[in-house]
Amino acid sequence: MPTLTYPNTFVNNTIAEADEVNANFNAISTFANRAFSAPEGFLFNGKIVPSVASNNLTIAIKTLAGTNPSSTDPVYCRINGVVRTISSALSVTKNAGTNWCNAGSSELATKEIDYFVYLGYNATDGVVIGFSRIPYGSQYSEFSTTSTNEKYCAISTITNASSTDYYNVIGRFAATLSAGAGYTWTVPTFTAINLVQKPIFETRRLTSVGTLSASSGSFTTTTVVLNYQIVYSRMHVWTSITIINKGTATGALWENLPFTSSLQQTCGGSVGEVAATGYMGNYLLKSGVLNVAQIARYDNVSAIVDTYNWIGGGTFTI
Repeated sequence: MPTLTYPNTFVNNTIAEADEVNANFNAISTFANRAFSAPEGFLFNGKIVPSVASNNLTIAIKTLAGTNPSSTDPVYCRINGVVRTISSALSVTKNAGTNWCNAGSSELATKEIDYFVYLGYNATDGVVIGFSRIPYGSQYSEFSTTSTNEKYCAISTITNASSTDYYNVIGRFAATLSAGAGYTWTVPTFTAINLVQKPIFETRRLTSVGTLSASSGSFTTTTVVLNYQIVYSRMHVWTSITIINKGTATGALWENLPFTSSLQQTCGGSVGEVAATGYMGNYLLKSGVLNVAQIARYDNVSAIVDTYNWIGGGTFTI
């Protein structure tokens, strides 16, 4: 960390020359730039503070002292190679009642999700703050502008946003959106694990509701465990599916995914059928559907029977 040294020392009740004052301000600017020799997205004198009030979620940037940034106690961040100054309150609030980022879907409602905090910049609005489920956004154009889309970024202001505006991930926090029309926010007690105060590009290993369906009929009793992790632009999935009573289900076996793939991949991974026969199979996307995985045996037989357990998973591009 560089040490701030002023070229001119002023004494109370003594008149200072304008060029001496400017020299001191230039020293402060140089100090700030040297302080940001770290990679982009690191905050200097700042931290992420998530909170919920009246079921509404707010993500704010505070100083290390816990107050709003000001001209006398600013926060700095490098964005696109330039040190930007935050010298006033900066936050974004998303109220209950909306399925933000599709986090209230049947697969994710009531499940804790990791969100990535971004700082962006444009010449009119200055520094803006946002949060999103995706960690790989680097320009405004990479986010969806639809509030219920899983790639949406909740940004403090987009009045003057341009597709080429730069954005940097500065950290990550956890939150939960409830099911139903209420879509209320809650946050956990924060620790170093679920609130990360540095650029990070992967979630923890999270849980989704793995809903099963078949090409015909429906299941009576199943047990499904679906874990996933987002790492930059990849979704890794681990699943365990137990068919206890197949009911009227026949044909292909499908499982809803917590995130939509960005392309139709023929094979995301493999699964093993835990049975006397020990069949192996593909874990791939359902034909023409980018958010549903299909389990298919390599011998092209996909009969659904009772007391069978599939264990495996795959990786998909999101």
